[in-house]
Amino acid sequence: MTEKAKRHLPFLAAAALTACASTPADWRADYYEAETTKPYADVMAELELAITEQNFRITGHNKIGSVIRQRDRIDFPDYDTLQFCNLTLARQMLEIEPAAVAWMPCNVAVRFERGRTRITVHLLPETTQNPSLDDFTRGMNDKLRKIVDFAAEN
Repeated sequence: MTEKAKRHLPFLAAAALTACASTPADWRADYYEAETTKPYADVMAELELAITEQNFRITGHNKIGSVIRQRDRIDFPDYDTLQFCNLTLARQMLEIEPAAVAWMPCNVAVRFERGRTRITVHLLPETTQNPSLDDFTRGMNDKLRKIVDFAAEN
């Protein structure tokens, strides 16, 4: 760790504790998952298409499985995560509830397991103490489920 990073560590720790402390305890979220026999590469391509079709922009892609295969020179299954965001929707959500930044960006995980490709997205909580936030997250969760379902369709 660099000296600069060490100097900033206390500030980062304090920020993390503050963020955790300000998140309402009633924010409970679920996952939505689908599986398919489609090839992994096809699912990844269709996920990217579905994300853009829902008017999101991909902001990150972690190729966890392939990186482990390369680094350790072993046979290891595919694992990927895609992060994505729509700034207009992000702004709307943050105007409703600033602490909702903890849910950003949206994230979908893909893994190959027992001959099937599994797609999992983290849904946003729909039963908070804020009815406006709940309405917003229900709409977002519909979009997230559509993304997963599109990629999983045979």
